[in-house]
Amino acid sequence: MTCGCGRSPDSCRGWHALSEEEYQIEYQKYLAEEQGQLTVTEVEHYTDSLFRFRLAKPANFEFRAGEFTMVSIGDAPKRAYSITSGPGDDFIEFYSIKVQDGPLTSKLQNIVPGDTVFVGNKPTGTLLIDNLTEGTDLWLLATGTGIAPFISLLRDPATRQKYNRIHVVWSVRDQAELLAYNDMLQEADIDYTPVVTRDSEWTGLSTRITNLISDGVIMSKSTPDTDKVMLCGNMNFNIEIKALLEQYDWTEGNKREQGSFVLEKAFVG
Repeated sequence: MTCGCGRSPDSCRGWHALSEEEYQIEYQKYLAEEQGQLTVTEVEHYTDSLFRFRLAKPANFEFRAGEFTMVSIGDAPKRAYSITSGPGDDFIEFYSIKVQDGPLTSKLQNIVPGDTVFVGNKPTGTLLIDNLTEGTDLWLLATGTGIAPFISLLRDPATRQKYNRIHVVWSVRDQAELLAYNDMLQEADIDYTPVVTRDSEWTGLSTRITNLISDGVIMSKSTPDTDKVMLCGNMNFNIEIKALLEQYDWTEGNKREQGSFVLEKAFVG
């Protein structure tokens, strides 16, 4: 239903008192959002290969923590990006790699506030707590930008309410690759384990997550009955951890049937 003032195309947006110039700005923004063109509000670069960006969130944009959607800019191809913001946040956030000759990221890495980025309006994915059986502990295992959907889950109060304890293990090659979310994870009420595998100056854990599990450094007392696992990383990581978990009777969950672990097959970073 349109607004009584005739200015708002769907419902009252409080445009009554706007000047004609202000109204045209808001109306054009509305039209752009209807086409998935969202305004960039914040960009932060961390390394030569990693950056984060936020977009204005349309009032009708809904998603569940852990989901991904399609992202593009200009005539670049669309790619799947996990959302890092929480469902209740008033912004949409993404965490991205930079590939200098990449058909999308070579352009996306140059965005600045005020630019527009295409965001698909049909988020989906398997990294949902609803796809897991009941348990007390949640393990979020990530490599590289695979941390993205887990940041969204941690920003959703529903995740915190469902589990007694949340464990995050995030593996990167260089410690600078932790910059985007390390402080947030350190300050959160979770069991956070950063792993850096190729940095000689790093003094913490440097062993691959697969080995940390096999050697009993993490998950040594975990069982499929009490502990639920989410995986998001490169394909080799997903395959290795999946095989390891299945050896100990964890079962994979999906939208059709709940399990004791889930992984995001759409993630390729």
